[in-house]
Amino acid sequence: MVNKIIAIACVTGATGMVGSKIVQHLLAHGYQVRVLTRKTNYHDSKVTVFRGGLEDEEVLKRFLKDANLLFHCAAEIHDESKMWATNVKGTENLLNCTRDNNIQYLCYISTCVVVGKTDQIKVTENTPCNPQDIYEKSKCTAEQMVAQGIDGCRVIILRPTEIFDESRPGAIELPMRNSWMDRIKLFIKGGECIHLIHADNVAAAAIYFISYPFEKTQCYFVSCDEDPLNTLAGLWAFYDTIKNGRNSENIIPKRHLPIIIPHLLRQIWRGKGNKGNVKYSSEKLLSTGFVFPLGLDSAIKKVILEKGAKNYKNTEC
Repeated sequence: MVNKIIAIACVTGATGMVGSKIVQHLLAHGYQVRVLTRKTNYHDSKVTVFRGGLEDEEVLKRFLKDANLLFHCAAEIHDESKMWATNVKGTENLLNCTRDNNIQYLCYISTCVVVGKTDQIKVTENTPCNPQDIYEKSKCTAEQMVAQGIDGCRVIILRPTEIFDESRPGAIELPMRNSWMDRIKLFIKGGECIHLIHADNVAAAAIYFISYPFEKTQCYFVSCDEDPLNTLAGLWAFYDTIKNGRNSENIIPKRHLPIIIPHLLRQIWRGKGNKGNVKYSSEKLLSTGFVFPLGLDSAIKKVILEKGAKNYKNTEC
């Protein structure tokens, strides 16, 4: 177990949804925190900022010097031309520098999409990976490198599903906008699982394993896919319930087409795509005793109320 009073924790991707939450958790628990970022506007008196990227070996060495914990959250998710360099080569550079330091705990934030195309309805950590596009392949390759482990370092790999928070609500914006295009999406895709997981839950899992006893590298999905609200039809019905101040105990999902329809449409348009009933299981994670700090209902409600309050404030202005 790492002594948090003297421990130095390093975080890549600290400006992202999960990375920023991890920084908050670490500071609250008394750790000395370092962040690696290219952004010149990142300023926080509570952390030590290292300017640079995963390709900057000299910066990485200074970033990791005498550190005890490393949370690798950085990834390229938008620009395909940079995905391999950042997600694979960048991770390789970071791991090489980590091996020369005294890192005792490494948490890598991967993604559920490393599984890629699958015929399994219930996806677990034992489901074979069959990544399809460049992002899925780059994250899967990086995960495989991390999974090889580091001598003297306890390694955790987390595979979150669709991360959201108050700043980036994702699918929650659809019922909030309520446009005709959004309503068409609801009718066509309403029965599909949308895989929402709040960033606070992912960050809490990353922190949880610092003191959890394990030896060899472990991998966990982080999801709330079993929750009946985690479909577009369930989310939309819950939004209407909260908006209208009704009781949220017995929510009836909105009407929608059978899930085979959007699956067939994806096959025609894209030539790929899993069925909408695929769910990523968090059974292994929960079996360790971990408890999500935010249930899906409370997380969605929090976003709805905060976004609604901001919209109301902007209207007043």
